[in-house]
Amino acid sequence: MNSSEIKSQLKVTHTIYIALLSGLVIFFVLVIILIQNKNLKVNTELDKIFTLLIPVFGLVMMFTSRMIYNQMISKYDSGSSLLQKIGYYRTAKIVSWAMIEGACFITLVATILTTNYLYIAVFIFQIGYYLMIRPSGELLIKDMNLNSEESELILRK
Repeated sequence: MNSSEIKSQLKVTHTIYIALLSGLVIFFVLVIILIQNKNLKVNTELDKIFTLLIPVFGLVMMFTSRMIYNQMISKYDSGSSLLQKIGYYRTAKIVSWAMIEGACFITLVATILTTNYLYIAVFIFQIGYYLMIRPSGELLIKDMNLNSEESELILRK
């Protein structure tokens, strides 16, 4: 197992993260353009429903994604190779990111349907959380409880 192979695996994880984040940002920009350029009528019935539902759903997804991530990380085989551990880490992260991404998309759809800018604030809060759970070598070491030899391979520049 060499350092370049490990770095490439970590780069794949980071690339997936950036791709998912980019999709959210592009959709956000499209939503802003859509609701800015049109005089859409505010749907007050939907807005009443979404005013409580969207923030609560976003928070529930944040907590649930963290809980599922922790469960997935705790179930990996500690005798696995470092590449397998990176794979477990990546899979757990992707599941976590997907849950947050789903909440973000629902928030943006609610923004389109109601043209309520409150949901943009909820989206920004969700994106802030998404940025906090980005992948890193340090988090991989901590979350996967890597030994010193594996940690050195991860952190080697």
